[in-house]
Amino acid sequence: MKKCLENPLLYAFAVSLGFFLESITAFDCFFQAPFFRNGEWFLSRAFHNEWKSILYTAPKIVIGIICGVCLLIFLSTVFQKRKNGTFTTWQKPALLAVVSISLTPLVVATLKSVTGVYSPVDLLPYGGEFPHIGFLKQLYLSGQVSGGRSFPAGHASGGFALMALYYLPLSRLKKKALLFTGLIAGWLMGLYQMGRGEHFLSHTLTSMFIALAIMTCAAKLIRIQPINKP
Repeated sequence: MKKCLENPLLYAFAVSLGFFLESITAFDCFFQAPFFRNGEWFLSRAFHNEWKSILYTAPKIVIGIICGVCLLIFLSTVFQKRKNGTFTTWQKPALLAVVSISLTPLVVATLKSVTGVYSPVDLLPYGGEFPHIGFLKQLYLSGQVSGGRSFPAGHASGGFALMALYYLPLSRLKKKALLFTGLIAGWLMGLYQMGRGEHFLSHTLTSMFIALAIMTCAAKLIRIQPINKP
């Protein structure tokens, strides 16, 4: 079971499932309904403008700092003159964290630029001007995509990328805590964007699956296994 959960192919399939769910408009509309009442989004533009620095920008800064710390740890293990067995066990896990935290948002941003999916706030059912047509259905109907940049969810991707901290050589309890911290961070960031009308549930789900796919694939390439300390 454990090896199955660490298989990148499992999460690659999950990413494909995310693309399929995004094209089922009824799925996204159902879960988006609680965030859009009486023609207003749960988190208004005024609320976002007032709290943006704390609720939107600050999490991204924290994620960047964590990535920077992991990079420093990796470089320290590479350039240290005297090898320390305990310290070098952090080398590959730190590299994995840097790769995952850097690559996940980059991959998501690239996909956003080619899928052409609009944000909920831009769609007709929510007061916008464009029809709600999923990525796959757009390709099927016209062979091309629209001009949106909303799928997958970019903001949440950084939070989900923190799940890679699970590979750090810590105790089993701490590793699980870091894994759930990444999950919680990703979902909080994703729900914040859903509350503003910037993303659907399928957008956030797909970003989570992409983060898991990148994390497990990088672990295979770097040849690292989760190490549990007592």
